[in-house]
Amino acid sequence: MYNKIIFFVFIPLSLLLFLIGTMNFQQGYVEAQSNSTQKTFTDPNQTYSLNYPLEWEIAPRNSTFPYYGETTALVLRPIVSEPVTPLNEIFFSISINDVNRSLEDSQLLPADFLNKLVTDKMSSFQDPSSIYGNLNVKVLGNNYTRLGDQPAKELTFLAQNIWTFEVDTYSIYNNQLYHVNFISPQSNVSETYKEFQQIKESFRFMQ
Repeated sequence: MYNKIIFFVFIPLSLLLFLIGTMNFQQGYVEAQSNSTQKTFTDPNQTYSLNYPLEWEIAPRNSTFPYYGETTALVLRPIVSEPVTPLNEIFFSISINDVNRSLEDSQLLPADFLNKLVTDKMSSFQDPSSIYGNLNVKVLGNNYTRLGDQPAKELTFLAQNIWTFEVDTYSIYNNQLYHVNFISPQSNVSETYKEFQQIKESFRFMQ
């Protein structure tokens, strides 16, 4: 009879201690998540990863602003309540395109290929037939930078007629051209540019 009583008491106490430990573990995990200021995106193909602010989201592929082009792999945007239009949209996008054939045909080194991309983009600013031709574009920067651990070329400019700020970053990795594009209204670029830099600096190639 005594042995049975001990067995009956021992089981509930053990279960209680286990539950308390589990509750403490789960609480710590939730606190760690809520205290974090960033979320992590990992490419499904395990090619690259990056961090982005909690106040941003991954735009769905059926979104109108911003939309996904044929080579667009990812679009990030701030979470907002008001309707988004081309004049007030803020986004960070990554497009990936195979340039192996283009490199072979042009016989250019990757660095020279990136320089040509930026030069051609700048030429389009003066072409009335291009989408930038009538936007009174002002170039702010044409610099070398890095994307992950790879060399990159970056073009920064204002489309003054529509008051937008834009950054194009180009890099080649495993014969794939990575084009990072950031667009923001000029009115709040002092804040959004910091977020863009944080996202870009967190970018890592995984393979």
